[in-house]
Amino acid sequence: MKREKKLTRKELQYYARMAADSYIDDPVHCYATKHEYWRRKYVYHFMIERLATSNREDIIYEDEEKRGICIWSDAHNEYDIIDFLMYPHWIFLYFYAKSTIKTLKAYGHLDVKVFPENTLIISPVFTAKEHQGKGIATKLIKEGIRDLVPQGYKLGLEAQNPENVKFYEKLGFRTIKYVYFKSEKIHNYYMMYDPDGTLFEENK
Repeated sequence: MKREKKLTRKELQYYARMAADSYIDDPVHCYATKHEYWRRKYVYHFMIERLATSNREDIIYEDEEKRGICIWSDAHNEYDIIDFLMYPHWIFLYFYAKSTIKTLKAYGHLDVKVFPENTLIISPVFTAKEHQGKGIATKLIKEGIRDLVPQGYKLGLEAQNPENVKFYEKLGFRTIKYVYFKSEKIHNYYMMYDPDGTLFEENK
């Protein structure tokens, strides 16, 4: 369901803990924070800051039982260090400054100009570890597609994990551009919702 109210601080923490489990093997976070123990803690704090930003300006879809969440963001509204400073968590900024800089550096390579104007991208989507594989993320994404496409939005996403590409293809997304960042050893697939294949054909 689409969330109409802002997430409370407790809900931000709840979903940040969920994200820490879901994104523990994410290529960007593995690059930024090598040790798994510290990576889990970093992702938790990173997601509190990220979700706080989403609380202000993004479209949020939430599972009725709070087992997962999907956030749609304006593709051309880039997320950077300024967003962190708007919701300062000084312990996070002090202890995880190196990881934050490396994470933003990796994301900084992404070219938002790939996406057309008026495009919303999934940023992020995740489910509780114990409920993964039950179709919750699929349902949340489909709800967004159902609501947002009729409103005139184009929909896209950036996938850094090659294993996730087929999942998104089954939902109607197509890769319009692929880039490999050698220094970080990170793949990036720019994908657009294109169930009829028209955008895909135009960008071949």
